[in-house]
Amino acid sequence: MRPVVAEVALEYRENFSFVKLDVRTQREKTAEYQIRGTPTYIVFKDGAAIGGFAGAMPKAELVQRILEILGTEENE
Repeated sequence: MRPVVAEVALEYRENFSFVKLDVRTQREKTAEYQIRGTPTYIVFKDGAAIGGFAGAMPKAELVQRILEILGTEENE
């Protein structure tokens, strides 16, 4: 997933960004966000978690899921 995430991060840098959490060293945050597997995506808006999902997926699905949670259209 790293190449897909890197590509999406670059392409959508004006709309959203990615932050990586090391689940091995950040156990407190891992528990706080109830991360049970990787990859896990948590979408934040204005500092609050507003949704999330887990699992590897194609680029188009990753973007679609993020934009749906944000309530944003693809061409905005």
